[in-house]
Amino acid sequence: MAVMRALMLLFLVFFVKNAAAEDCPYDWTPFGVECYKFISTQETWIKAEKNCQSNGGNLASVRSAVQNDFLLSLVPTGRRAWIGGQDGEVDGQWLWTDGSQFDFTNWCPKEPNNYQGVPENCLEISWNGQRCWNDQPCTDSMGYICAQPLL
Repeated sequence: MAVMRALMLLFLVFFVKNAAAEDCPYDWTPFGVECYKFISTQETWIKAEKNCQSNGGNLASVRSAVQNDFLLSLVPTGRRAWIGGQDGEVDGQWLWTDGSQFDFTNWCPKEPNNYQGVPENCLEISWNGQRCWNDQPCTDSMGYICAQPLL
């Protein structure tokens, strides 16, 4: 009986994973109920968000350590990437562009900090190769991670 359950579980995992992959656009990666893609084109944060919206989504939000690790796996070594966090309306009150709750963080030590008094209102996920988050001026350019719902 245990073998039958294990086989059924493996079948379900394989079937659900493959079904999700078919529900994502070509070269996007499924995770949970969304599809993700790292875009290497260097853009400002607002331009990156607009590009993600044009694909039916937003810059990626992060809701857990597992999802954070998954998103980091999409970013090539040594690259930086925008995600959808911003505190442009009220300094220190971070929000996700998709409207989800900002209840998980992975800030680098001493971040967020508005370094040397310069407003840093946008969020990057892979700062300085340390695999942690940094607040950064929104006018800087870097790659980004888009998320969109499964089709």
